[in-house]
Amino acid sequence: MVLGFVAAWLSLLIYLAFALSAWRRVLLHLSRRFGDWIILALLLPYLLAARFRPPPLDLLRLVIYLALPTLLLRLRPKRARPMDVVHVLTILAIWIPVEPSLFTLLAEIVLPTVDLQFVLDGIALVPRVDALLIPGISLPVGKLTAVSLALLLYTVRYPIDHLGFAFRFTRLDLWRALQGLAAFAVMGAPVGLSLGFLQLSLYRPSLAEGVAAVLGGYLLVALPEEILFRGAIQNLTTQRLGRWWAGLLIAAPVFGLAHINNATPGFAEPNWAYALMATIAGLAYGWVWKRTHKVTASALTHMAVNLIWWLAFHQ
Repeated sequence: MVLGFVAAWLSLLIYLAFALSAWRRVLLHLSRRFGDWIILALLLPYLLAARFRPPPLDLLRLVIYLALPTLLLRLRPKRARPMDVVHVLTILAIWIPVEPSLFTLLAEIVLPTVDLQFVLDGIALVPRVDALLIPGISLPVGKLTAVSLALLLYTVRYPIDHLGFAFRFTRLDLWRALQGLAAFAVMGAPVGLSLGFLQLSLYRPSLAEGVAAVLGGYLLVALPEEILFRGAIQNLTTQRLGRWWAGLLIAAPVFGLAHINNATPGFAEPNWAYALMATIAGLAYGWVWKRTHKVTASALTHMAVNLIWWLAFHQ
C-alpha cells in the first residue's frame, strides 16, 4: 500500500513538474548525458505501483511503448518540416496504446466486416494500473506515464515550440479562457439541445465531490487532452500550414472523433452527436490556445465545459 501511495504521488509530481523551467533544465542536462535512455526513468511509478513485481509481458509492453515514439523522433531528420510523417506516427504511437478501443471502433466503422479484437489486444501497450493518492481517490499510473512521456519528448528531448505547459496565468489568459467558455455556450448549447444531447438535469455534488471534479477534471482529463490536441496536433499543423485557422479547423474535428466511442444516454457508439459537440468544443479550446499559447489555459475552458455539463446536464 505504501508503494502504491508513493507511485501515485510520484506520477503526479513528475507530470506537473514539467511546468517548471528549472526541472526541464535538469532533465535537459540529464538527457544530454544519458540520451534517450532517460525515458526509462518513467518506468519507476509503474514499478512502484506493481510492487516491483510486474507481469513480465506488461513490463515489456510498457518499455516498447516508451521506446517507439522516442526512436521515431530520434530518427526524424533535423530539417524536416513540422507535422511530417514522423510527427504523425509519433503522436499515434503515444495516443493509440492509451485508447485502443477508440481506434478499434474507428477501424470497425471503416471495415465493418473485419474482426479487429486481436488488434485491440495487440496495441494495448499501457498497463491499466491504479495507485491510491488519498483515501477514496486513485490515479491511473499508466495514463500519467503516457502524459509524462509526451511532455518529456515535446518539452525536453525534441521540443515543440509554443506548447505552453505553464501555470503562470495572466489576467488576459483567464479572460481568454472565459471567452472560450462563452463562445462554446453560444455555439454548442443550441446544437446540443436541438439534438437532445443536452437535457437539463441539475446535480448538487458535495463539497468533496466538487473539489475532486474540478481538480481531477483539470489534471486528469482536460490538461492531458489539451497537450495532445492543442499542444501537439493543432500546434504542429499550424506550423506546417502557416495558417492558425487551418490548424484549428483540422485539430477540432480530430478532437471530435476522439470522443466517438463515448456512449451517453440515448446515444450509443459510435456517438456522432458527441463527436459533433466535441468538435464545436475543440474550436473553442483551440481558439483559447491560439490566443494564449498555453495548453494550461485552454484546459481551463475544457474543464469548465465538462464541469458545467456534469452539474447542469447530469444524467
